[in-house]
Amino acid sequence: MPPTPVRSLADELRSWDDERLVALLEQRPDLTVPPPADLGGLATAAVTRLSVQRAVDGLNARTLQVLEVMAVSPEPVSSGELSRRWGASVSGPLAQLRGLGLVWGGARSLHLVRAARESLGPHPAGLGPPLAEALGRRSPQRLAEVMEDLGLAPSGDPDTALARLAEHLGDPDRVKALLEQAPGSAPQVLERLVWGPPVGQVPDADRPVRAGTAGSPVEWLLAHGLLAVADPGHVVLPREIGLALRGGKVHRRPEQSPPPLELRERKAKHVDDTAALAAAEAVRLVEELGSRWGTDPPALLRAGGLSVRDLRRTAGHLDVDENAAGLIVEIALAAGLVADDGEADPSWLPTAEFDAWLAGSVGERWIKLALAWWDSPRAAGLIGTRGPKEGPIAALGPGVERPQARIVRQRVLGDLAESTRRHAEGMTSVLTDPAGSGLVDRLAWQAPRRASAGQPELVRWALNEAAWLGITGMAALSSFGRLLVEAAETAPGYGSGAEPARRTVGAKPAADLLDETLPAPVDHVLLQADLTVVAPGRLPAPIERELTLMAEVESRGGASVFRFTTASVRRALDAGRTGEDLTRWLAEHSRTPVPQPLEYLISDSARRYGRLRVGVASAYLRADDEALLSEVLADRRAAGLRLRRLAPTVLAAAAPPDVVLSALREMGLAPAAESPDGDLLVHAVPPRRSRSGGSPVARRQPPPTATHEALLNAVRAMRAVEENVRRPVVAGAEPPPLVPMDPAGAIAVLRDAAATRRPLWIGYLEDAGKPVRQLIEPLAVEGGRIRALELASGRVRGYSVHRVIAVAGTDETASGTG
Repeated sequence: MPPTPVRSLADELRSWDDERLVALLEQRPDLTVPPPADLGGLATAAVTRLSVQRAVDGLNARTLQVLEVMAVSPEPVSSGELSRRWGASVSGPLAQLRGLGLVWGGARSLHLVRAARESLGPHPAGLGPPLAEALGRRSPQRLAEVMEDLGLAPSGDPDTALARLAEHLGDPDRVKALLEQAPGSAPQVLERLVWGPPVGQVPDADRPVRAGTAGSPVEWLLAHGLLAVADPGHVVLPREIGLALRGGKVHRRPEQSPPPLELRERKAKHVDDTAALAAAEAVRLVEELGSRWGTDPPALLRAGGLSVRDLRRTAGHLDVDENAAGLIVEIALAAGLVADDGEADPSWLPTAEFDAWLAGSVGERWIKLALAWWDSPRAAGLIGTRGPKEGPIAALGPGVERPQARIVRQRVLGDLAESTRRHAEGMTSVLTDPAGSGLVDRLAWQAPRRASAGQPELVRWALNEAAWLGITGMAALSSFGRLLVEAAETAPGYGSGAEPARRTVGAKPAADLLDETLPAPVDHVLLQADLTVVAPGRLPAPIERELTLMAEVESRGGASVFRFTTASVRRALDAGRTGEDLTRWLAEHSRTPVPQPLEYLISDSARRYGRLRVGVASAYLRADDEALLSEVLADRRAAGLRLRRLAPTVLAAAAPPDVVLSALREMGLAPAAESPDGDLLVHAVPPRRSRSGGSPVARRQPPPTATHEALLNAVRAMRAVEENVRRPVVAGAEPPPLVPMDPAGAIAVLRDAAATRRPLWIGYLEDAGKPVRQLIEPLAVEGGRIRALELASGRVRGYSVHRVIAVAGTDETASGTG
């Protein structure tokens, strides 16, 4: 018996197996929102204008060209005819179009869904409307005049006239012969329109014209039907004429592959070493940002974001430019390491997650930053540029949102991973143009309808940020960067907000490889007599944190240099260290003895520390040295404290103790707080943390895509509904005795029934607590929920497992459920 002919997209979908339908839903996830009830509903959703538009926008240049060939071809059309018109085999692109549900039918009778044709606009592939449509705007008299000028027998029926004109002018040989008789520059007029756009401006285009009285090449072309009137001011080249002048081909050439990248070779080790140092520096800068903001948090702007002043201060503290500072704070936000604190006067603070992040290795911390950047829908390059409203776009503000930035960076790095390879001889491919012009061209090929004027800038930002993060080095993917990209692309829900923890686990090999690539950390420093200390390599994080507490960073690189100053030693004393603590720590971690000048600096700072003490009055100052208090009282910089002498060794202040301490430190003094009983009170301010769960600005992600299993269950549900329509339920069928079960037992029976497509009777408690009996066909059991076909109504609905109080098989299967 011959197969039933496919008459619609719904028929086509019904002929597909489950895996092919799942592939359709994976490529077009919008078809599952809301889930169609059956395959007919799926077909209806698949031809809606908005859904088709999304699918067409995602096509690459090759598949889009084949779609355009179908759009300008009469239906039904064969795959052989499509190949002839395209100039190459359409088998690959056609399979993709069929898999997307945009094309249906047999190999010799292919159809394009109407919305796909409409999505290409009025001039697909730069071709004008068909002759019948273009000339159909003319009156019957004008059509008769065109036929007469072409030497065709007149026809009293306009439809017949249009059909005969389309047949006559659709012959490339006739068009060629006709143009050989054309006057002057008529062929050149058509040449300007042939590859699109097919519309030209002509004043008074709808004036009456005849071949014998034509006064210009355009009039001659209009008289012979080689041009048609589009409107009173424009003419259009009909589709058949355009195709004839193109030699029967729809495009100049088939775009079968993306333009190649210009590459050269570099030693892979050099690339990895460069990228590893950048990755370690990125981790260090984010750590320093969190440490700084934990004690000195910047305020949140009323409109959201970070002020220009605070961004500039942050850049100065981190010793980077403002562009880099903007990227650092954006990555920290995306990784959930900083957030606004949610207070009435909000500030930007590290989160509790920042403390957990600090405990990881460099590689583990880098993975979190890199994946957060990979998923972020924000473009740090926009910071400081002019937004749609007045004023520059603020870091951490809503103006940095650009979902296209995430798409571009993922495609850029994915393409770089696919196009470049590492060789056995230790070499790797690197971009000849670090700005990525070749990648811009390839992106335009991958999704031509999504290309925009701003795409080159997004590509440049993506490459610069990837280099800053150490994903790339020397314009090539690092070995650990390649592992990161592969892990991110293959994670469930790639490109749609995949669950972060699972992706971090998948990227662990990249973290481990980065840790192996970095130079082994050194556990010692070299103290110098000029109050500097040299770290001859990368220090472990605890040692570096302690060293930066007591000394200022002078330079970083393969060997970092720190300098001890009075202010840096005082900072360590303020944090609760004693002079003896500092000297002992340095002696334990230095390969050289503690120099005498450094010992003097530490001991002198410790001796002076606390000579002047501040307590609660509003605040008071107390010192055994009367001259010191007189000096403070006379200093103009202390005027704002409104000091007055209460006793030879006591001053009172009209400001809180923390303000007094800060002011005295700015005057170059070394005050310390004291307790109510007069003891020295070392008040190390604990770092503050945000209690909010993170900023919604950073967490805004598209909904995660459904898993393969969930989509398979949805497909089975649609099939079950259709099968139920064809399978009548016996009216008034009585259920067998139901077997009471606990939820665990019910789950086992229900899962078995779902796997074997076997109907069951269940006892179920409805919302009001009323028990009911229902005949269902379980489709999936997961997360405490049952998705099942209710056989009486033919609809798919959900059930809660804990409300199932009894289960029994049907008469035919009762023995299997008892």
